[in-house]
Amino acid sequence: MSQPNDHGSSLLVSDLHPDVTEQLLHAIFSPFGPICSVRVCRNTITNRSRGYGFVTFEHRQHAENALEALNFLELMDMTVKVLSRDDERGFRDIYADETEPTESRGRRLANAVKSFFTTSLSSPGTWLGIGLFALAIHRSFKSGAGYDDIKIIKE
Repeated sequence: MSQPNDHGSSLLVSDLHPDVTEQLLHAIFSPFGPICSVRVCRNTITNRSRGYGFVTFEHRQHAENALEALNFLELMDMTVKVLSRDDERGFRDIYADETEPTESRGRRLANAVKSFFTTSLSSPGTWLGIGLFALAIHRSFKSGAGYDDIKIIKE
């Protein structure tokens, strides 16, 4: 039975991948308790995701449990940030009153590096460029040119 002050609580879910849907958010958040509503905010003209949404739980404790467990969740190669609703101040970051944990900065850096290499190395153009560069180097040294034969041209 819920207590009188145990009314529903909303969470702001930000940094969402454009392909995240209400159904996916519901599936991720529903193990923490009954959900009243899920909404991914979209541009009214293009219907593209704005990168954030709201999940409202029936009970505040369920929202707090989801917040603790899912903040900085990696979803579709993006690190999702979850904020809680504080009735007096609106949405607030749970780490607003303290320094952000070191692991979140490290996780963000690791995700950025992973994303860079995944994006750049998955491109056929990148591999073509690497191959042509390696071929040019190979042919240069095969023809008898050495390090002493390399000339640097300054303009």
